[in-house]
Amino acid sequence: MAIPMKSLMFMILTLGVMGCAMPTHPRTPFLRSVDLVDMTNNLSESFAHDEIINSRTSDDSPWVISLNDVVNNTQQIIPESERWLYVARLRSRLAQSDCSARHNMIWVVPPEGIQRIDDENTGSSSLAEQRLTPTHLLTGEFVALTNTSHTGRSDTYVCDYQLVDLQSGLIVWEDAWEVKRYASGLTYD
Repeated sequence: MAIPMKSLMFMILTLGVMGCAMPTHPRTPFLRSVDLVDMTNNLSESFAHDEIINSRTSDDSPWVISLNDVVNNTQQIIPESERWLYVARLRSRLAQSDCSARHNMIWVVPPEGIQRIDDENTGSSSLAEQRLTPTHLLTGEFVALTNTSHTGRSDTYVCDYQLVDLQSGLIVWEDAWEVKRYASGLTYD
């Protein structure tokens, strides 16, 4: 059976318009690698331009900064290795800039990292015995607000970072990063 040319053209045009109307965003509201890059770029700039941090000089006594992985208080599963990546990239960006040297900051491996290295170390002395005592701790926490409806799902993520003085318990620096992600159509929690 032959399809009339007008009907064939109408079907092609209709399919083309429908194809253009398809959503171009991912069908997941979860965090993506671009979020990691955007967040750590923004927060490293915030850290480097902070008034308290900029008041320090290379002659001040060093801040020995240890890290904790980011605490995940969202509905999204974020594996431990990815949670470490969020603080490791921030630390790396700060260490690669001259911020750490200018303000006399030393970044150290967290205690569980020292234990892992010690377990693999074939030398006679333990790295834990040589470890500098941290004066500060860099932490991060993810929280999210999730909304679902018949049209889809949205998640607003906030990641709050804090640099805490371990002696006084004071928060020396704090900033947060926020992003909203959408998924349309059928979604499942």
